[in-house]
Amino acid sequence: MNPFEAFVPRAGEKRLGDVFQTQTPGQGQFVFVGVPEDIGVRANMGRPGAAATPPAVFAALANFPVNDWFTGDQVGWAWVEVADLQAKATKTTDLAELRALTAEVDQRVQAVLEPLFAAGKVPILVGGGHNNAYPLLVSASKTHGVVHALNLDPHPDVRALEGRHSGNGFSYAHEAKALDRYAVLGLSEHGVNAASLDYLNRQEGCTYETFESWAIRGEQSMDQARERLLSFVQNRPFGLEVCADGIASCPSSAMSHIGWTWLDVAETAYRAGQTGQCAYLHLAEASVGLAEAQAQPALAKSVAYSALQFIRGCQNLPW
Repeated sequence: MNPFEAFVPRAGEKRLGDVFQTQTPGQGQFVFVGVPEDIGVRANMGRPGAAATPPAVFAALANFPVNDWFTGDQVGWAWVEVADLQAKATKTTDLAELRALTAEVDQRVQAVLEPLFAAGKVPILVGGGHNNAYPLLVSASKTHGVVHALNLDPHPDVRALEGRHSGNGFSYAHEAKALDRYAVLGLSEHGVNAASLDYLNRQEGCTYETFESWAIRGEQSMDQARERLLSFVQNRPFGLEVCADGIASCPSSAMSHIGWTWLDVAETAYRAGQTGQCAYLHLAEASVGLAEAQAQPALAKSVAYSALQFIRGCQNLPW
Protein backbone atom coordinates (compact mmCIF):
# COMPACT_ATOMS: atom_id res chain seq x y z
CA MET A 1 0.00 0.00 0.00
CA ASN A 2 1.14 3.55 -0.79
CA PRO A 3 -0.64 5.78 1.75
CA PHE A 4 0.17 8.89 -0.29
CA GLU A 5 -1.44 7.93 -3.59
CA ALA A 6 -4.40 10.21 -2.86
CA PHE A 7 -2.28 13.24 -1.91
CA VAL A 8 -3.06 16.26 -4.09
CA PRO A 9 -0.18 18.75 -4.54
CA ARG A 10 -0.94 22.44 -4.24
CA ALA A 11 0.54 24.86 -6.75
CA GLY A 12 3.13 27.24 -5.37
CA GLU A 13 4.00 25.35 -2.20
CA LYS A 14 5.74 22.20 -1.06
CA ARG A 15 4.39 19.89 1.64
CA LEU A 16 5.57 16.62 3.12
CA GLY A 17 3.15 14.80 0.86
CA ASP A 18 5.15 16.05 -2.12
CA VAL A 19 8.25 14.46 -0.56
CA PHE A 20 6.58 11.17 0.38
CA GLN A 21 4.79 10.77 -2.95
CA THR A 22 8.09 10.49 -4.82
CA GLN A 23 9.62 7.95 -2.43
CA THR A 24 9.74 4.20 -2.20
CA PRO A 25 9.30 2.66 1.28
CA GLY A 26 12.25 2.95 3.65
CA GLN A 27 13.93 6.05 2.28
CA GLY A 28 15.15 8.80 4.61
CA GLN A 29 16.81 8.81 8.02
CA PHE A 30 13.56 9.12 10.00
CA VAL A 31 11.03 6.60 8.70
CA PHE A 32 7.35 6.81 9.64
CA VAL A 33 6.06 3.24 9.91
CA GLY A 34 2.31 2.71 9.83
CA VAL A 35 0.80 -0.36 11.54
CA PRO A 36 -3.00 -0.17 11.09
CA GLU A 37 -4.20 -2.70 13.65
CA ASP A 38 -5.94 -2.95 17.00
CA ILE A 39 -5.56 -6.72 17.29
CA GLY A 40 -3.34 -6.49 20.37
CA VAL A 41 -5.86 -4.17 22.02
CA ARG A 42 -8.64 -6.69 21.39
CA ALA A 43 -6.39 -9.46 22.73
CA ASN A 44 -6.00 -7.41 25.93
CA MET A 45 -9.80 -7.01 26.24
CA GLY A 46 -9.60 -3.31 25.37
CA ARG A 47 -11.67 -1.07 23.12
CA PRO A 48 -10.65 -1.24 19.44
CA GLY A 49 -10.26 1.85 17.27
CA ALA A 50 -6.50 2.30 16.87
CA ALA A 51 -6.44 0.55 13.48
CA ALA A 52 -7.84 3.70 11.87
CA THR A 53 -5.05 5.90 13.21
CA PRO A 54 -2.04 5.31 10.88
CA PRO A 55 -3.89 6.27 7.64
CA ALA A 56 -5.22 9.42 9.32
CA VAL A 57 -1.82 10.36 10.73
CA PHE A 58 -0.11 9.82 7.38
CA ALA A 59 -2.72 12.06 5.77
CA ALA A 60 -2.01 14.72 8.40
CA LEU A 61 1.75 14.42 7.87
CA ALA A 62 1.30 14.94 4.15
CA ASN A 63 -0.21 18.37 4.74
CA PHE A 64 2.60 19.79 6.88
CA PRO A 65 4.54 22.44 4.94
CA VAL A 66 8.19 22.11 4.01
CA ASN A 67 10.07 25.28 4.97
CA ASP A 68 13.30 26.63 6.47
CA TRP A 69 12.53 25.07 9.88
CA PHE A 70 11.66 21.64 8.51
CA THR A 71 12.98 20.80 5.06
CA GLY A 72 11.65 17.25 4.96
CA ASP A 73 14.77 15.93 3.27
CA GLN A 74 15.48 13.34 6.00
CA VAL A 75 12.04 11.75 6.31
CA GLY A 76 10.51 8.70 4.69
CA TRP A 77 7.77 6.16 5.21
CA ALA A 78 7.02 2.45 5.36
CA TRP A 79 3.85 0.40 5.85
CA VAL A 80 3.18 -2.92 7.58
CA GLU A 81 0.51 -4.90 5.76
CA VAL A 82 -1.80 -6.45 8.36
CA ALA A 83 -5.23 -5.98 6.75
CA ASP A 84 -5.83 -9.73 6.51
CA LEU A 85 -5.00 -10.24 10.19
CA GLN A 86 -7.15 -7.26 11.18
CA ALA A 87 -10.08 -8.71 9.23
CA LYS A 88 -9.76 -12.00 11.09
CA ALA A 89 -9.59 -10.19 14.44
CA THR A 90 -12.87 -8.36 13.81
CA LYS A 91 -14.65 -11.71 13.44
CA THR A 92 -13.66 -13.29 16.75
CA THR A 93 -13.66 -12.60 20.48
CA ASP A 94 -11.64 -15.70 21.35
CA LEU A 95 -8.62 -14.47 23.32
CA ALA A 96 -6.38 -17.36 22.32
CA GLU A 97 -7.05 -16.67 18.64
CA LEU A 98 -6.55 -12.91 19.07
CA ARG A 99 -3.27 -13.47 20.88
CA ALA A 100 -2.06 -15.79 18.14
CA LEU A 101 -2.92 -13.10 15.60
CA THR A 102 -0.99 -10.54 17.67
CA ALA A 103 2.06 -12.80 17.48
CA GLU A 104 1.68 -12.78 13.69
CA VAL A 105 1.59 -8.97 13.79
CA ASP A 106 4.87 -9.12 15.74
CA GLN A 107 6.52 -11.05 12.92
CA ARG A 108 5.32 -8.68 10.21
CA VAL A 109 6.38 -5.59 12.14
CA GLN A 110 9.83 -7.06 12.75
CA ALA A 111 10.20 -7.90 9.06
CA VAL A 112 9.77 -4.19 8.22
CA LEU A 113 11.73 -2.76 11.16
CA GLU A 114 14.85 -4.93 11.21
CA PRO A 115 16.22 -3.68 7.85
CA LEU A 116 15.56 -0.08 8.93
CA PHE A 117 17.54 -0.45 12.15
CA ALA A 118 20.29 -2.36 10.32
CA ALA A 119 20.61 0.55 7.87
CA GLY A 120 21.06 3.03 10.74
CA LYS A 121 17.63 4.60 10.37
CA VAL A 122 15.31 5.83 13.13
CA PRO A 123 11.79 4.39 12.90
CA ILE A 124 8.79 6.39 14.08
CA LEU A 125 6.09 3.78 14.51
CA VAL A 126 2.51 5.00 14.34
CA GLY A 127 0.13 2.42 15.83
CA GLY A 128 -1.87 0.55 16.35
CA GLY A 129 -1.80 -1.03 19.79
CA HIS A 130 0.97 -0.87 22.36
CA ASN A 131 1.68 -4.52 21.58
CA ASN A 132 4.04 -3.17 18.91
CA ALA A 133 6.53 -2.18 21.63
CA TYR A 134 7.69 -5.79 21.66
CA PRO A 135 8.67 -6.12 17.95
CA LEU A 136 10.21 -2.63 18.13
CA LEU A 137 12.45 -3.57 21.06
CA VAL A 138 13.39 -6.95 19.61
CA SER A 139 14.19 -5.39 16.21
CA ALA A 140 16.22 -2.58 17.77
CA SER A 141 18.20 -5.03 19.90
CA LYS A 142 19.32 -6.99 16.84
CA THR A 143 21.22 -3.90 15.65
CA HIS A 144 22.00 -2.02 18.86
CA GLY A 145 22.33 -4.89 21.32
CA VAL A 146 20.09 -4.91 24.39
CA VAL A 147 18.24 -1.58 24.58
CA HIS A 148 16.46 0.53 27.19
CA ALA A 149 12.96 2.04 27.04
CA LEU A 150 11.24 5.12 28.44
CA ASN A 151 7.46 4.73 28.42
CA LEU A 152 5.20 7.78 28.87
CA ASP A 153 2.20 5.82 30.05
CA PRO A 154 -0.12 5.40 33.06
CA HIS A 155 0.23 1.62 32.63
CA PRO A 156 3.53 -0.31 32.57
CA ASP A 157 2.32 -3.07 30.19
CA VAL A 158 4.22 -5.80 32.01
CA ARG A 159 1.34 -8.24 32.39
CA ALA A 160 1.88 -11.99 32.46
CA LEU A 161 3.37 -13.92 29.53
CA GLU A 162 -0.06 -15.35 28.71
CA GLY A 163 0.03 -14.88 24.93
CA ARG A 164 0.79 -11.64 23.13
CA HIS A 165 -1.37 -8.57 23.57
CA SER A 166 -1.08 -4.83 24.15
CA GLY A 167 -0.57 -5.19 27.89
CA ASN A 168 2.60 -7.30 27.97
CA GLY A 169 4.99 -5.94 25.34
CA PHE A 170 7.66 -4.98 27.89
CA SER A 171 7.51 -8.16 29.96
CA TYR A 172 7.86 -10.17 26.75
CA ALA A 173 10.80 -7.96 25.69
CA HIS A 174 12.47 -8.53 29.06
CA GLU A 175 11.94 -12.27 28.66
CA ALA A 176 13.52 -12.12 25.18
CA LYS A 177 16.52 -10.23 26.64
CA ALA A 178 15.91 -7.40 24.22
CA LEU A 179 15.09 -4.88 26.98
CA ASP A 180 17.41 -3.93 29.84
CA ARG A 181 16.50 -0.74 31.71
CA TYR A 182 12.83 0.20 31.67
CA ALA A 183 11.39 3.47 33.00
CA VAL A 184 7.71 4.45 33.19
CA LEU A 185 6.96 8.16 33.23
CA GLY A 186 3.49 8.98 34.54
CA LEU A 187 2.63 5.61 36.10
CA SER A 188 -0.87 5.89 37.57
CA GLU A 189 -1.12 4.99 41.24
CA HIS A 190 -4.77 4.20 40.56
CA GLY A 191 -4.25 2.48 37.21
CA VAL A 192 -1.49 -0.07 37.81
CA ASN A 193 -2.53 -3.49 39.08
CA ALA A 194 -0.72 -5.02 42.05
CA ALA A 195 1.04 -7.73 40.03
CA SER A 196 2.46 -5.22 37.56
CA LEU A 197 3.61 -2.90 40.36
CA ASP A 198 5.32 -5.85 42.03
CA TYR A 199 7.02 -6.67 38.72
CA LEU A 200 8.42 -3.12 38.46
CA ASN A 201 9.59 -3.13 42.07
CA ARG A 202 11.39 -6.48 41.91
CA GLN A 203 12.68 -6.50 38.31
CA GLU A 204 16.26 -5.25 38.17
CA GLY A 205 16.60 -2.19 35.95
CA CYS A 206 13.01 -0.96 36.29
CA THR A 207 12.02 2.43 37.70
CA TYR A 208 9.12 4.86 37.46
CA GLU A 209 7.75 8.26 38.40
CA THR A 210 4.03 8.48 39.12
CA PHE A 211 1.63 10.95 37.60
CA GLU A 212 0.21 11.81 41.01
CA SER A 213 3.67 12.73 42.34
CA TRP A 214 3.67 15.87 40.18
CA ALA A 215 0.08 16.49 39.11
CA ILE A 216 -1.63 15.97 42.49
CA ARG A 217 0.86 16.18 45.36
CA GLY A 218 3.39 18.57 43.80
CA GLU A 219 6.36 16.58 45.08
CA GLN A 220 8.21 17.35 41.85
CA SER A 221 7.46 18.77 38.41
CA MET A 222 6.88 16.74 35.29
CA ASP A 223 10.10 18.25 33.93
CA GLN A 224 12.07 16.93 36.91
CA ALA A 225 10.52 13.47 36.62
CA ARG A 226 11.20 13.36 32.88
CA GLU A 227 14.83 14.45 33.24
CA ARG A 228 15.53 11.82 35.90
CA LEU A 229 14.14 9.04 33.75
CA LEU A 230 15.87 10.29 30.60
CA SER A 231 19.14 10.22 32.54
CA PHE A 232 18.33 6.67 33.65
CA VAL A 233 17.94 5.31 30.10
CA GLN A 234 20.29 7.40 27.96
CA ASN A 235 23.56 5.62 28.73
CA ARG A 236 22.85 3.42 25.67
CA PRO A 237 20.28 3.36 22.81
CA PHE A 238 16.71 3.49 24.06
CA GLY A 239 13.23 3.66 22.65
CA LEU A 240 10.70 6.34 23.52
CA GLU A 241 7.25 4.84 23.96
CA VAL A 242 4.15 7.03 24.16
CA CYS A 243 0.74 5.59 25.02
CA ALA A 244 -2.28 7.78 24.36
CA ASP A 245 -4.06 6.35 27.42
CA GLY A 246 -2.26 8.99 29.51
CA ILE A 247 -3.22 11.99 27.38
CA ALA A 248 -6.19 13.82 28.86
CA SER A 249 -9.37 13.34 26.81
CA CYS A 250 -7.55 11.55 23.98
CA PRO A 251 -9.67 8.81 22.41
CA SER A 252 -7.94 5.54 23.29
CA SER A 253 -8.65 2.09 24.64
CA ALA A 254 -8.45 3.38 28.25
CA MET A 255 -9.40 7.02 27.72
CA SER A 256 -9.51 9.37 30.72
CA HIS A 257 -10.12 13.09 31.16
CA ILE A 258 -7.24 13.14 33.66
CA GLY A 259 -3.69 13.13 32.35
CA TRP A 260 -1.07 15.14 30.53
CA THR A 261 -1.41 17.13 27.31
CA TRP A 262 -0.32 16.67 23.72
CA LEU A 263 2.08 19.56 24.34
CA ASP A 264 3.70 17.47 27.11
CA VAL A 265 4.01 14.60 24.63
CA ALA A 266 5.63 16.84 22.02
CA GLU A 267 8.09 18.25 24.56
CA THR A 268 8.98 14.76 25.82
CA ALA A 269 9.56 13.61 22.25
CA TYR A 270 11.79 16.64 21.58
CA ARG A 271 13.83 16.12 24.75
CA ALA A 272 14.28 12.41 24.02
CA GLY A 273 15.52 13.28 20.54
CA GLN A 274 18.03 15.72 22.01
CA THR A 275 19.75 12.98 24.01
CA GLY A 276 21.25 11.64 20.79
CA GLN A 277 20.56 8.10 22.03
CA CYS A 278 16.90 7.61 21.11
CA ALA A 279 16.74 4.73 18.63
CA TYR A 280 13.04 5.01 17.84
CA LEU A 281 9.75 6.70 18.70
CA HIS A 282 6.55 4.72 19.19
CA LEU A 283 3.18 6.55 19.23
CA ALA A 284 0.64 3.98 20.34
CA GLU A 285 -3.06 3.61 21.16
CA ALA A 286 -4.41 6.93 19.87
CA SER A 287 -7.75 5.76 18.47
CA VAL A 288 -9.05 7.75 15.54
CA GLY A 289 -11.74 5.08 15.25
CA LEU A 290 -13.13 6.11 18.67
CA ALA A 291 -13.08 9.85 17.97
CA GLU A 292 -16.03 11.94 16.81
CA ALA A 293 -15.80 12.55 13.06
CA GLN A 294 -15.12 16.27 13.47
CA ALA A 295 -12.33 15.57 16.00
CA GLN A 296 -10.45 12.98 13.94
CA PRO A 297 -8.28 15.38 11.89
CA ALA A 298 -7.13 17.23 15.02
CA LEU A 299 -6.24 13.97 16.76
CA ALA A 300 -4.24 12.77 13.76
CA LYS A 301 -2.48 16.13 13.53
CA SER A 302 -1.50 15.97 17.22
CA VAL A 303 0.15 12.59 16.71
CA ALA A 304 1.96 13.84 13.60
CA TYR A 305 3.09 17.07 15.28
CA SER A 306 4.56 15.17 18.23
CA ALA A 307 6.55 12.99 15.83
CA LEU A 308 7.91 16.05 14.02
CA GLN A 309 9.12 17.50 17.33
CA PHE A 310 11.02 14.27 17.97
CA ILE A 311 12.81 14.71 14.64
CA ARG A 312 13.55 18.34 15.47
CA GLY A 313 15.08 17.25 18.79
CA CYS A 314 17.29 14.69 17.04
CA GLN A 315 18.45 17.43 14.67
CA ASN A 316 19.05 20.00 17.44
CA LEU A 317 21.49 18.29 19.75
CA PRO A 318 22.65 20.49 22.67
CA TRP A 319 26.36 19.93 22.05
